[in-house]
Order: sequence, then C-alpha cells, then structure tokens
Amino acid sequence: MAKKTRSVAAKARKSVKKPAKAPAKKAAKAKPAKGLAKLAKGSAKASKAKATVKKSGGGGGGGGFGAAPISTGKGMSPMEIGQMFVSMFNNQTPDQTIWDTLFAKQFDSIEGVGVNMVFKGRAAVEAKCREWMEGHAVHGCTCEGPFVGSTAFAVKFRMDVTDKGTGGRSIMEEVAVYDVENGKIVREEFMYGV
Repeated sequence: MAKKTRSVAAKARKSVKKPAKAPAKKAAKAKPAKGLAKLAKGSAKASKAKATVKKSGGGGGGGGFGAAPISTGKGMSPMEIGQMFVSMFNNQTPDQTIWDTLFAKQFDSIEGVGVNMVFKGRAAVEAKCREWMEGHAVHGCTCEGPFVGSTAFAVKFRMDVTDKGTGGRSIMEEVAVYDVENGKIVREEFMYGV
C-alpha cells in the first residue's frame, strides 16, 4: 500500500509540474518575443521612413513618396498677406486700396456656384463689383480669418445686405480663397453655401 501511495503521489507531482512549467515557459518566451519583434520591426520601418523624408526633402506626412517643398516665390507669404487683407477689410479700407496694396496688377476673380464665371483682369473685376454694388445696399460686412495654406489663404465673409430689386434683406455668407504668387494675390475665388 505504501508503494501504491508513493507512486500515486509521484504521478501527481509529475502531472502538477508539467502543466505548471510548460505554459509558463511558453507565455514568458513566445508572446512577448512576438510582440517585441513586431514593435522592433515597426520602429525600424518608422526610422527608415524618416530617413527617406529627410533625403527627399519631403515632409508633413508625405513619407518621401513624391513629396517636395513648395513655395509661392519671393515677397510676402500667404499668412502675411492674409493677415493684412483681413485687417484692411475689417477697417473698411476701400477695395481699390486693397487691390493696389495686395493684388497683382492683373488678377482673376472667380464667382462660385450659380454664377460660374471668371473675370480676368482688374478692369473686369472693377466692373463686376460696380454692378453688384448698384443692385445691393450693404448694411455691414465682416471678414474672418485668415485660414492659411501653403500657397493660398481663405477668409469667410458675412454681409448684411438688401437686394435693391426685391427689397429683401438677408445675411450672406461666403468663403473666398486667395492664391498667392511672388508676394501678391493672383486669383480670388468665391464659394457659397448650398
């Protein structure tokens, strides 16, 4: 009976030791090793991507895949022009003074959805503005922004106007995008809410 008890006890010890050691070794070695390997592999890829971006001169998330620096040329940046534009507009500077100061001698003005026309050159833009002002009474107008990109800036206009033809008064909101080249605005595009 003593032999039988010892052999049962020995078997019990063996069966207890095996399951306890085997999963502990696998858990300690296999899972963290896979996790660390993936982490190390990802880190190596990230370092390689950063080196590629530095080599190619790209950045801003381009990952070096065709990314290249961009410039508007010489002169004021879109941010500088945008800040001046908003300040001048909100201080009720006349359009002609803003055009003389911030715009290229010849620039394009694009009217948005519903109009879908481009006015080429300052003379055409002045005629467009004159015609619009003849048909509307402006009670107030503000300009918000600028919202600045690499080659352009945008502003949001809010105008309190009365249509002289219908007598209807409304608040108009529109966004305008101004493209900059060599320190001057070369194109404006007005976009309306739909």
